[in-house]
Amino acid sequence: MKSRNSKKKSNPAVSPEEVVAAILPQEADKSENQGKRRQGLSALTRPTATFTQTLAHEIAKNLTAFGQMTSRPFKKASERKAKEAQDKAENPVYVDTSVLIDGRILPIINSGFFAGTLIIPEFILAEVQHIADSPDIIRRTKGRRGLDVVNKIKSQKANPLVKCRLVSEDNPEVREVDHKLVALAKKRKAKLLTVDFNLAQLARAQGVKVLSIHDLAQAMKAALVPGEEMTIRISHEGKEREQGVGYLDDGTMVVVDNTRTLVGHTVIATITKIHQTPAGQLFFARLK
Repeated sequence: MKSRNSKKKSNPAVSPEEVVAAILPQEADKSENQGKRRQGLSALTRPTATFTQTLAHEIAKNLTAFGQMTSRPFKKASERKAKEAQDKAENPVYVDTSVLIDGRILPIINSGFFAGTLIIPEFILAEVQHIADSPDIIRRTKGRRGLDVVNKIKSQKANPLVKCRLVSEDNPEVREVDHKLVALAKKRKAKLLTVDFNLAQLARAQGVKVLSIHDLAQAMKAALVPGEEMTIRISHEGKEREQGVGYLDDGTMVVVDNTRTLVGHTVIATITKIHQTPAGQLFFARLK
């Protein structure tokens, strides 16, 4: 039995030189493998000349497309502002059918009281033509006068501040002519010229500025007052007993007492009362 005090057998000592010699080959192999790996990755990631050219072409194309996308809104805004400036400069005024068949627009233009571009849509011209083709002689006469007014406005040279344009603008989703006209005037921020009282009210309700020949005619009427005398021809009998009816040069009706038997005669009458109606003024008078 071995003694507890006996010494254990020790391993032979390894010198530092031997350790270094054992490690160096392994590190050298590792460095060599890492170098080869880096070379392989470098070969894989290094772009070729063809790839570089293709990439540059794609970048340039995308930049061009992006530039067009970003400049388009500014271009449209610029075009819209230019259009608005042109419209404002030419003072566009859309013309209603009633103006053409009424005919009073011609002396207004010739007098120099109006300036701007009268715009007549084709659907308005078609409506005037339809009236001119009517079997009713009165409507047919008005329609033909309307066509004649269009031609005279287009060819007039008395007022160089007035232009006339026939346009094909339309509003297909709207069937009613009056509503079409109001919609176009509102879209172009233009004015509307009419003689039609109801159309004027419709346009104003939708924020469209209206030029009413009827309102102009009312404003141009003589400002008569009660007690003022006038000379008037009695043209027909009145509704009430002993009344006769005459008209001033501007079309204003005058009802004169005790002239029922004087139809066809010219009398001197004194204004007694003035009545305002939606259509204008109505005068009542008595014989002097």
